[in-house]
Amino acid sequence: MNIIAQVKEIEKKISGKILFNESLSKYSWFNLGGPAKVIFKPKNLNELSLFLKSIKGFNNIKILGAGSNTLIRDGGFNGIIIKLGEAFSHISLFDNSTIIAGSSSLDKSLSNFALENSLSGFEFLSCIPGTIGGGIRMNSGCYGEDISKILLSVQVIDFLGNIKVIYSSDINFFYRGCDLDPNLIFISATFRGENNDKNTIKEKMNSLIQKKKKRTNLQKSRLVVVLLKTQQITELGSL
Repeated sequence: MNIIAQVKEIEKKISGKILFNESLSKYSWFNLGGPAKVIFKPKNLNELSLFLKSIKGFNNIKILGAGSNTLIRDGGFNGIIIKLGEAFSHISLFDNSTIIAGSSSLDKSLSNFALENSLSGFEFLSCIPGTIGGGIRMNSGCYGEDISKILLSVQVIDFLGNIKVIYSSDINFFYRGCDLDPNLIFISATFRGENNDKNTIKEKMNSLIQKKKKRTNLQKSRLVVVLLKTQQITELGSL
C-alpha cells in the first residue's frame, strides 16, 4: 500500500485535518512554496501518535512551525508535512519558576506569559519570530541570550510514535543548532526562569524590542541602497 492509500485509511480513524497536494505557500511568511504530498494537522497528541505508528517506516516527514524565515521550493515537498496546532500551543506554570509550553506556542507568547508571572530570562524571546519547537531546534537567541540557557527538558515523539523526555543537560547546543535527532518531533518543553520585578522585566523587553527595531530599520535601509545601486548598474549597462 502506498503512502497516500495509507494516509487515507488513517483519515477514517481521526478527526484531525489531512490535506493532499496542498500549497505550502499558505504556510510561509514569504508566501512561497509548491504543494506537499500530505499535510497533517493532528487534533491532539493521541492522534499524532496513532498517525506515526500507522505509517511506520515512512521517514520523509518534516515539521512546519510558524513558517517564519522558512523558504520552500516551488517544487514543494514529496512527503508528509506535520503542522502542530492549538493542542500544542498551551503555556502554563509548573511551579513559581518553571513554565511548560507546547511546541507550537509562539516565542513571543512565552515571553509575555513569563512577564505576567514575573519570571525573567525570557525577555529575548519577544524579539524572535517563530515557535518554541523551532526555537529549540535552532537554539534561537539574540543579544547574548538563547534557548539553551532557560531550557530544562523537551518532550518528544519519534517517527515510530514513541514518546520520551530529553533533559537539556543531555543536549549539545551550539550557535543556531543542537544535536537532537532530526527525526524527533518536539511536543512540549519545560523552562526555568528567575523571579523578578515585573517592571524590571518589562523594561528589559522594551529595550530589546527597540534594539531589534533599529537593527531591522538599518537592514532595510541597506537593502534599499543595494537595490538602487543594482538598478543604476542595470540602467548604465543598457546604454
